[in-house]
Amino acid sequence: MTVKNNSMTNHRFGAKAWGRILGILIALNVFSQANAIAPFVIKDIKVQGLQRIELSTFFTYLPIKVGEVLDDVRAPMVVRGLFKSGAFEEIELARDGDTLVIVVRERPVIASLTFEGNKAIKTEDLKEGLKNQGLAKGEVLNPAMLEDVKRELEKQYFAFGKYGVRVRYQVTYLPRNRANVKFIVHEGEAATIADINIVGNQAFSDEALLKQFELSTGGWFSFLTNDNQYAKEKLSGDLEKLRSFYRDRGYLKFNITSTQVAITPRKDKVFITINVEEGDKYTVSDVKFSGKPILDEKLLKVLFPVKKGEVYSGGLVTFGQENIAKALGRSGYAFANVSTIPTIDEEKKTVALNVFIDPGKRVYVRRISFAGNEKTNDHVLRREMRLMESGPLSTDLVDRSKLRLERLPFFEEVNVETKPVAGSDDLVDIQFTVKERSSGTIGGGVGYSDVQGAIINANIRQDNFLGSGRSVAFDINSSAAIKSANISYTDPYVTIDGISVGANVFYSQSDFSKLNLAGQSLDRVGVGLNYGIPLDEVTRLNFGIAAQDSTLKTDADKGVLVSEPIRQFFASVDKDPAIDPDLDFQVATASVALIRNTFNRGIFPDKGTLQSVRLDVAVPGGTFEYFKVDYRYEHYFPITDGWTLLGRLQLSYGDAYGSQSKKLPYFENFYAGGIATLRGFDANTVGPREFFLRRQNVGDLPSEDGGDLGGSVFSDLEDAVVTVNRRSVGGNARVLGGLELIFPTPFAEGSRSVRTSFFVDVGHVWDTKFNRDDYRFLAPEQFELIPDYSDPTRYRASYGLSIQWISPMGPLIFSLARPLKKEPGDRTESFAFNIGRTF
Repeated sequence: MTVKNNSMTNHRFGAKAWGRILGILIALNVFSQANAIAPFVIKDIKVQGLQRIELSTFFTYLPIKVGEVLDDVRAPMVVRGLFKSGAFEEIELARDGDTLVIVVRERPVIASLTFEGNKAIKTEDLKEGLKNQGLAKGEVLNPAMLEDVKRELEKQYFAFGKYGVRVRYQVTYLPRNRANVKFIVHEGEAATIADINIVGNQAFSDEALLKQFELSTGGWFSFLTNDNQYAKEKLSGDLEKLRSFYRDRGYLKFNITSTQVAITPRKDKVFITINVEEGDKYTVSDVKFSGKPILDEKLLKVLFPVKKGEVYSGGLVTFGQENIAKALGRSGYAFANVSTIPTIDEEKKTVALNVFIDPGKRVYVRRISFAGNEKTNDHVLRREMRLMESGPLSTDLVDRSKLRLERLPFFEEVNVETKPVAGSDDLVDIQFTVKERSSGTIGGGVGYSDVQGAIINANIRQDNFLGSGRSVAFDINSSAAIKSANISYTDPYVTIDGISVGANVFYSQSDFSKLNLAGQSLDRVGVGLNYGIPLDEVTRLNFGIAAQDSTLKTDADKGVLVSEPIRQFFASVDKDPAIDPDLDFQVATASVALIRNTFNRGIFPDKGTLQSVRLDVAVPGGTFEYFKVDYRYEHYFPITDGWTLLGRLQLSYGDAYGSQSKKLPYFENFYAGGIATLRGFDANTVGPREFFLRRQNVGDLPSEDGGDLGGSVFSDLEDAVVTVNRRSVGGNARVLGGLELIFPTPFAEGSRSVRTSFFVDVGHVWDTKFNRDDYRFLAPEQFELIPDYSDPTRYRASYGLSIQWISPMGPLIFSLARPLKKEPGDRTESFAFNIGRTF
């Protein structure tokens, strides 16, 4: 800082970092002794160099005003005050007559904040943490903070056991006073746990206690779970589990006196020592309720399961408190406070529990509002509400309303917030915030199959038509095997009670020979209606009727050989395909289905159970009389965050009834194989296949004069040759099951639009009406060629990886599978996918 002997006096202070401020202040002190400033009264203040900061904002930083005196004492104070704002790199004070001129250079703004090399901690989490420290895109860059941030980042990695982490940063200055900040992280390897030692335990062994821990010294699956890698958060969680373990078993005064974590000089091994004091075991001497219980005492004793004479359990006490609070919440006391006060008798080693209940005021709902529903009408959300405006607030009904919204297929995420009304202690506003997913799809697929050849399909579906919650769909499929069209409409809320009505019209032409199915072709046209009634929050009863007109073609008149299952079917309706190759028939069906669904979401649930049973009956008066029953069960078992086990079971059975039919028509049979039923096997190839009994040509048919009439003589049926085809005829019984381990998708953890899983599928299809002994007339070697399609011990199994993604292009499903159990002649399918496009 210098002073010039003219009318302009300059005082310049530069700061490249906070550390220079001290040097500046020292310089100011030296200057004040050697170069005293002639005091003057400030009549005006001019500021130069401002770019982003408003002049009015600048003056809030400035600790001096017009009319005040500036001297060698006030000058350093002015500089300190401006530097304290953290917005300036350099500050210069100058005097022009009685005008104070302040020249500043602002610190750069952070144009971008990036990270490189971080894997253990997500970039989003790092940015969120630094944002709280004032380091974020758009904020002013304070170079002095970078070293502190670097050390803080290293501490975060220490908490994950990565003690060898190295962090450095780069600052790139840009035009217009901007800067890019980049942190480069070399994480290194996480330190593994060499030993966990618990000292002071006598009642329980180390092995019993360590079973409660998430951390361990390693096992077979540590490469997946990382349970042998030290993390501070995991250890804190394990210590809490240890406390709960003891306190749930009566050790009310259990205490962890200290915890030591030691690391080897190479920073690759961690030794954990936990010192504990178990204390004595206590039993419950008395349980009483005080305060304002409101609820009946008999009910309170049921809700609070701790009984006199039992060993004290902290977990049961907490459970009981939660039960009482929930029960009060259901009655409108949403902010009830329930606490348990223990009175310990050291002599008798007992504890008396006083459960104090403060229900607070009964709370009412003033307003229910919705946010985020840009496409969906408000009434679609409001009809899912289970509580009313002006009615009492019930926490149970709030949760139930949220769950019902989450089950709608056009919402990806639902959050709820209960806000107290200002100025009132008994009114709240409830706001549900939804995140919509694309409810409409323009689906399509172009593919190739060894069986079907080129496949083209397209569909338009809108599950939230015009924001009304109604479903409209139009599907077209065209391939060498199937040409079909279907139009459907469903209104899930015809009445406010949730009664649903739907209708569909369909047409299809199926070439069975190209679908791995027996027969030649089946043409159908029909119409269907359905009607649903809700029985309770999770259970529905659906009814349906349908009528169809169909034509089955065998092409026997074109020389196509008809297999034995097809001949048997024609015989069951008193037809001969050699005489009547085509069969026209009409069928009317009635259906009833009971569905119970406790899934927590409509798409990609991870908790809950689905059970359904459906009965379809071809009503009397049609060409056929038959019934089909289908039972389906799915249950999600949450394991830990992001990990869920799904168990699946499906049982199907069909048969004929009455005098019209003798067995289930083969085109109504059940099939297995393909991405929707049994992955790893080609579509519809698992189960009974068609087979032929080929009579041998033994010569020409002679005339009376010994000439040739042009005909052929065939062997007796007993001498026929058996040929088993690859095409399936299906069966009247089917069992499908499987397990899927759902795990977090790499690079998409927490996303509700992507799901990855390892799976095991098992199942089979049987014909329970098939009697292999009916073909005992054949030669033994030919008889052995006929499989026993009714054998219940036969099954198929596969395993693999599945990826499902609700992408911007639409739903994508990929599966990579290999058979675990197969039989000769099975057609396997290692890779399968389906794709669509949203709009």
